[in-house]
Amino acid sequence: MTITTEETSQQTVTLAGPEVPRQAELFTPETLEFLAVLHGEFGLRVQALGGGTASKSTSCNWSLMVDQHLVEPPSSFISPRRLCRTQDKVMSNGTPVSAGIVDFGLHIHRNAHRLLAEGRAPFVSLPGTETEEELQIWRELFIRAEQLLGLPDGIIRAIHLGPGEPDMDDDEDGEASSAEILVSRS
Repeated sequence: MTITTEETSQQTVTLAGPEVPRQAELFTPETLEFLAVLHGEFGLRVQALGGGTASKSTSCNWSLMVDQHLVEPPSSFISPRRLCRTQDKVMSNGTPVSAGIVDFGLHIHRNAHRLLAEGRAPFVSLPGTETEEELQIWRELFIRAEQLLGLPDGIIRAIHLGPGEPDMDDDEDGEASSAEILVSRS
């Protein structure tokens, strides 16, 4: 399935690999357009996170990944894969799209309005995010997703616990501070 629109005339998103049951339910034309816009705006910066080295391709079972995103989540919580990993079954102009963008985009596009209607908000866990640059890209992805989906500003929330960080750490002032960082625009 390929999507090209006026907004994404330079970006196409193609699903590669065998079709699996309910795949079209998850990857609607609107969802593919959403992923194309996010990839178009952030793809080059995400590629640069790998330091110019080839990205690792996910070995995720395609059918399992589709099924996981179609299951109604018990909460508003998602933990997407790292931005620097790729989803080799979702391609943009022949290049695999970031697995983090795919996971985040599918969850937010499919669930954000439903969660808001239920009085909840989308919440993202970012374990293993290693650099401030990667965290900044996530912040900007949240802002752009809110704009594209017509969500209230600052509604997408995230928490980050860096790799190897203890639950409590001393900050520069010598005060104890949590390693958890709430990421939002509020």
